[in-house]
This record gives sequence, C-alpha cells and structure tokens, in this order.
Amino acid sequence: MKKTIIAAVCTLGVVGTATAVSAAPRGPGGGFDRMDANGDGVVTAAEMDAQQAELIAAADANGDGGVSKEEMRSYRKTKREEWRAQNNPDANGDGVVDRIEFQAAADKRFDRMDKDGDGVLSEDERRQRRGFHRRGHRGE
Repeated sequence: MKKTIIAAVCTLGVVGTATAVSAAPRGPGGGFDRMDANGDGVVTAAEMDAQQAELIAAADANGDGGVSKEEMRSYRKTKREEWRAQNNPDANGDGVVDRIEFQAAADKRFDRMDKDGDGVLSEDERRQRRGFHRRGHRGE
C-alpha cells in the first residue's frame, strides 16, 4: 500500500511539474530555465526532484506531506484560473474586450518579448518567442 501511495504521489508530481512548467513565465527557455536551477543549461535529476518537492509542497493543502488526487485537481484548477486571470485582456471585467483593452494586452506581450527594451523585436527575440510555442523546438 505504501509503495502504491508513493508511486501515485511521484506520478502526480511529474504531471504537476509539467503543469507548473507550462505555467512558467514565458521567455527564453521558459520552464526549462526555471528548472535549471544552477543555470548550466542542463536539468539534472536533483533539479527535477527539487522542482517536484516544490510542487508537492504547493499542492499539499492539508500539510500531510503527500498530495491526493483532489488536492492536485484543486491546485491545477487554481493555477489555470490564475493564468486565465493574468492573461485575460478584459481589464474592466465587463465581459467584452474593447480596442483599448486589446491594444494594452498586445503592448504588454510586446514588452515581454522585447528583452532589451529597445522598442524593436530582434530576430533572436522573435525566435525565442516562436520556440516557446513550437513542439520539439530546441531554440536552435
């Protein structure tokens, strides 16, 4: 029984890590850079273990050191809602996105992509953004 619980928590941790990584701040490397704690360009098992421990601690609502299915569902739902709220251009909450709200959201996305703040997107800045969305893209 104990092995089953540990296996379930490990599985939830891997699934949750993928969720946490997908919700990671966008930019060069995105979630990979967040997992690469020492910045050496390689994610080790120890770095993954640390990431999973953070996830379990964040999702463990009752503080028992483990994560139930219900706790993981609740955690993922909360993270999705936070992401939606952060990325929703309907700033005044009236249920519609007007031209001003749309433009403000577009300006915010542009500013996030413009890493050097020069008001122009270089090829590298554009490539990094495209690489985030493409499956299998390694930023080459």
